[in-house]
Amino acid sequence: LSTVRSTQYSTKIFSKKIDNIIIYESFNGKSFSDSPRMLYFYLSKALPEYKHVVVSDNDTLDEQLAHLNIETVKKNTKKYFELYNNAKVWIVNTRLSPQIKKKSNQLYIQTWHGTPLKKLANDQTVISIPDVTLEEYLYGFNKETSRWDSLLSPSEVATERFQSAFNLENDQILTLGYPRNDDLINLNNADYAYQLKQKYNIPTNKKVVLYAPTWRDNDRVDIGQYNLKLQIDLEDFNKQLGNEYVLAIRAHYLVSEHLNLDRYDNIYDLSKANDVNELFLMSDTLITDYSSVYFDYANLHRPILFFAYDKDAYANDIRGFYLPYEEELPGPIFKTSEDLIAHIKSGEYEKIPHSEEYKAFTHKYNYLDDGEATKRVGEYIMSTLIKEKEFQ
Repeated sequence: LSTVRSTQYSTKIFSKKIDNIIIYESFNGKSFSDSPRMLYFYLSKALPEYKHVVVSDNDTLDEQLAHLNIETVKKNTKKYFELYNNAKVWIVNTRLSPQIKKKSNQLYIQTWHGTPLKKLANDQTVISIPDVTLEEYLYGFNKETSRWDSLLSPSEVATERFQSAFNLENDQILTLGYPRNDDLINLNNADYAYQLKQKYNIPTNKKVVLYAPTWRDNDRVDIGQYNLKLQIDLEDFNKQLGNEYVLAIRAHYLVSEHLNLDRYDNIYDLSKANDVNELFLMSDTLITDYSSVYFDYANLHRPILFFAYDKDAYANDIRGFYLPYEEELPGPIFKTSEDLIAHIKSGEYEKIPHSEEYKAFTHKYNYLDDGEATKRVGEYIMSTLIKEKEFQ
């Protein structure tokens, strides 16, 4: 969720003029990734007459983007609010500050960041944020969604869930696939995986198990910051699997706690990696819980394991699911670290992608992941801009 910082600047002082600017924001400026990144590279080539600006909220990202000659703006600065006020197109994958006022002649493309497994917004019946009622939470969320011109969706199933969660009309949802998944189709090869292991200093002779858990709404440090309490027994993983495997941990972007893994030779904290797709592509197996990452990962046709040690509490007290959690999962569920590690050690996990359940899952949810989603969404944005000019 987007955090709101106090600022001395008011959008009222800004000009009403709209300029040929497209602004891109991924995960509140914490990274240059996901669908906004893919659309940046497509649209910056296709629309050279526009100014393309990426939102950044950290100095490391500033340096990386400067090296690529990508113009940036620091989040929540005066220039940041000015750009949103003046930009013709906004391309964002999370919520924006309510201080940013959208004009009717601006185009807001909300790419979102996953297929809904957990209940969202108006579909939620419980809220676990301290000192916030469900009514207050929904009021803020609906204020946000009322600004969206279009929301991207990866499948018809996701579209149905987005409609009810965000109170959107069907024509506001673009069921075109997620641009971010194009790389999972187009870069899925052994040579690239080898290069990525070298990039992240991962031993190239070991298999990579990627652990990507989600956050718990009820374990909050501050607004938009949550704890990460690992339940995998790292000592046991090292002892049982360390000769053949490494464990790469990718914490959710909302999790605040830094992992101290220095004493483990075969366990890596890759939470700050800019692009999760790179971690997907270099890994051999995914472990997750209630994160939607497994919908994307299934495009690689690699094993997926579900470590759901608090499933009942999560379903009943924290968020809830659109379907019973066990239904349609493309892999087995584990409640203890011991059973999870034993399953990996046995090698049984390698059979998972060949199951009928896995094949049915990808057919239902990933049929639009064909490596062309960026092009489809990019062409939609360009055609919308052309139509608007013709109308004017």
